[in-house]
Amino acid sequence: EPERGVLIEEHRRQSRFYGWVIVAACFCLTMTLGETFWTFGVFLKPLQQEFGWSRAMVSSIFTAFLIGYAVSAIASGRLVDRYNPKPVLLASGLLIVAGLSLCYQGSRLYHFWIFLFLVGLGSGATWAVPNTIVQHWFYGRKHAGLALSIVISGVGAGALVFAPLVDFLITSLGWRATFLILGILFGLVVTVSTLFLKPPP
Repeated sequence: EPERGVLIEEHRRQSRFYGWVIVAACFCLTMTLGETFWTFGVFLKPLQQEFGWSRAMVSSIFTAFLIGYAVSAIASGRLVDRYNPKPVLLASGLLIVAGLSLCYQGSRLYHFWIFLFLVGLGSGATWAVPNTIVQHWFYGRKHAGLALSIVISGVGAGALVFAPLVDFLITSLGWRATFLILGILFGLVVTVSTLFLKPPP
């Protein structure tokens, strides 16, 4: 019986440790939302100059993203409550990679509506799923509020990191190559982060 108690305590200790690994992985996932959600303004002027569209026309592209995001945030939150979060995140990541990479070939306004709508459909999961996972892992545990706060702060951190990076890439390589690079980078972050996710003990 004492040995069983020691094993239980060891399991709890390992669970507490891995819980913070989960927090780190989920922080990286919400950082990608900072990439997709807060960097579109950097593309505004280059797209206007390239195609001669008005500011309102270019801004409508972001509206398409928001519509996809709203649908995805609701749907992915419900899916992760019922199923393994890994396939949900990987499928969402695939949508975002496809949408961002296709923007490389965009030449009509409706192209960007479709492509950014796809990005939005994937992006909702990078908010809803990490938050749900962390709440499951830290349910009834000490530091649950701290863990969730760290994950939520990933969005702001992503904006601070990716906005200047996107501006630099557009200046150096052009907006088309920047969309392609962001798609590849997003796919890497989502894939690697998802590998560390496990069901709560």
